[in-house]
Amino acid sequence: MLTRFRTTATLMLALMPALAGCKSATESNSTAATTTATAGTPVASPCSGVWPAYWQDPAFDKVGMWQGQTVSNTPAAQKWDPSNPEYTNAPFRLADAYSQGTPDDASKQPWRDGKFDALFAAGTSQADKAKLSEAFGWAIMDYIQEGNVDSGNINTDWDLCNNKKRQWFNMPFQTYEVLSGREFVHGLTREAPVTFSVASQAAPLGTTVWAVGFYNGNAAPTLASVWKADGTATIPTDNLAFADGTVIGKLLFTTATPANIGFLENMPAWTANLSTGSAGGSNPTFCTPPKGATMPQQSKLCQRKLGKVTLMQFDIAVRDSRSPSGWVFGTFVADGQFKAGEKNPWRRISLLGLMWGNDTPPAGQLASTFPADPRKNGFADGVISWGVVDRLNASGGSSIAQRPGHLGCNSRLNGPADNVASSCTSCHQTASVPDANGFTPPLLSQFGSNLTPQCAAPNAPVSQQKGNVTFAQMDSIYFANGKCASPFQDKINGVCIFGPNIPNYESKRSEWISTDFSLQLSGALVSWNEWQGDLKADQDAKAQKGGLESMASPRVFRAEVPERGE
Repeated sequence: MLTRFRTTATLMLALMPALAGCKSATESNSTAATTTATAGTPVASPCSGVWPAYWQDPAFDKVGMWQGQTVSNTPAAQKWDPSNPEYTNAPFRLADAYSQGTPDDASKQPWRDGKFDALFAAGTSQADKAKLSEAFGWAIMDYIQEGNVDSGNINTDWDLCNNKKRQWFNMPFQTYEVLSGREFVHGLTREAPVTFSVASQAAPLGTTVWAVGFYNGNAAPTLASVWKADGTATIPTDNLAFADGTVIGKLLFTTATPANIGFLENMPAWTANLSTGSAGGSNPTFCTPPKGATMPQQSKLCQRKLGKVTLMQFDIAVRDSRSPSGWVFGTFVADGQFKAGEKNPWRRISLLGLMWGNDTPPAGQLASTFPADPRKNGFADGVISWGVVDRLNASGGSSIAQRPGHLGCNSRLNGPADNVASSCTSCHQTASVPDANGFTPPLLSQFGSNLTPQCAAPNAPVSQQKGNVTFAQMDSIYFANGKCASPFQDKINGVCIFGPNIPNYESKRSEWISTDFSLQLSGALVSWNEWQGDLKADQDAKAQKGGLESMASPRVFRAEVPERGE
C-alpha cells in the first residue's frame, strides 16, 4: 500500500502566518486577550484563531484547504447574520490557545475528594456505589457547566471564548473531512447515524448525531504538545498522557424531535448547519455519497443547510488515578419530561451511569453473558442508573436493541447515541495515533474488515469467527481493562488481529501509539495527515508542471476517521 503520511515530523499548516488578521469582523475566530472572572481574576482567552474554526472556514481559503468544493458551510453561504429570521448567535469560534492553558488543582475539583475513594473500592456495596456515582457525576457536570451556561440564552451558551470561570478548549482539525467537518453555527461535528425503535411510529426512526466536545485546562499541556501556537502539528511518536484532573465534556444533539421521542421534550434545541440524506432513504438525516467520491463531489452531494437538533446525551470523562484504567467515563441523558420543572434547561438531564473499567470476562467467557445479571448483581467497574434506563425505554418500540435505553454490551454503559455491542471504555481505549497508512484500530471489531464480531451472543454462528479468532478471544481484546497512556493491545497469541505489519509506523514500532483514550485527538490527527498528504500531492503536481500553479487530481479522503456507528 502506498504510504501517504508522515507520522514522525513536525508539519506546517501552509501559509498560516500570512492569514493573521484576514478574517472579517463577523467571521473572526479571535477574541480579546483576556476575559475577567467574576471574582476579578483574569482568565486568559482560549481563542486564538490559529486553526480553522469549521469546515470551509473562509479565513483558510488561501491555503487551498477547500479547493474545488461547493461552499455551503459559511455564514455568507447561509446568509447567517442578524437580518436572517433564523439567526440566533454569532458564528462558532474555536478555543485553541492550548499553550495558555491553566490547570485546576484538586481543590477546585470536588470529585477528587477522598470521600469518593470508596466508589472504586472492591468492597463497596452496589447501593453505596449508586449514591457515590450520582454525587461524583454531578460534581463533574456542575464543574463543566460553570461559566458555560449563564449567558441567559441557550443559543449563546457554551461560548468557550467568553467563559469567565475557567478555560475550556476544543479539538482542532475536525474541519478537513467533508462529511463530518464542524458546522459554523455551534461547531458541531457529524457523528453516527442512529436508528431507533420508538413508540411514536412503527417504522424504524433514522436519526443523526451532531456533537461538540471540550477539554479543560488540565488537558491543555498535552494538547499543546501536539497542536502548536504557530500552526504546526507535532505527530506523537510515543504514548501521550493527559494529567490527573483532565476533564472532557461532550454535548450530543440528535435530529430526532420531541414528537419522535418523548424524553426530548423541554430540552435545549439549536439551529445548526447540517447535511441531510436523500428523501425517502432509509435515513433521510444522514448523507452517504458513493464510495470513492472525491471531496468536491462530497461537498456537492452533501451540501449543508440550516436545521434543528435537540440535546439527547452529555458525555463526560475525567482522568482519575483511582480508576484502574486511569479514566472514568460518564453519560448523562435527556430527561426533559421527568425534569420539566428544572429552571436551567441544561440540567434537564439525568446520569445514566459511570464506568471505569470493562468488567473483563474471564478467559473463554463472552462479554455478552459476563457478568451474570448485571441489573440484579451490578458491575465491578461501573454503575448503571436503572430508573433512568426505564424512562428512556418508555419511549421505545418493539426492537429491544434499538430502544433509546439499549445501553452497551450486556448492559455496560453506553448512551442512546452509542453502539449496543460496545461500551464507553471499550471504544475509547482504541484511541491511537494513525499509522503511515492512516489506519487506526476500529472502535468496534464490527467496524473492521473481516473480523470476528465482539459481544457475540452464545448462540452466534461459528462461521462468524474470522482469522482463527474466537468470539471469546475478540472480547478479551475489546473488553480488556486497557490502561491510560498505554497501547491498545490487539494481538492473540502474538498475532495482530488486524493483519500483518499493523500498525505501520515509520519508526517500525510494533505497538500502537496511544492518544490516551482521546478519540477526538486520534481523529484530528487522521484528518491532519490527510491534509498533509494532499498538500504534498499538490506540490508534486506543481513540480511536474515546471513550477506552475497546479493541483493534483481531485482529493479523496482515504482514511477512516474513528467515529461512532450503529
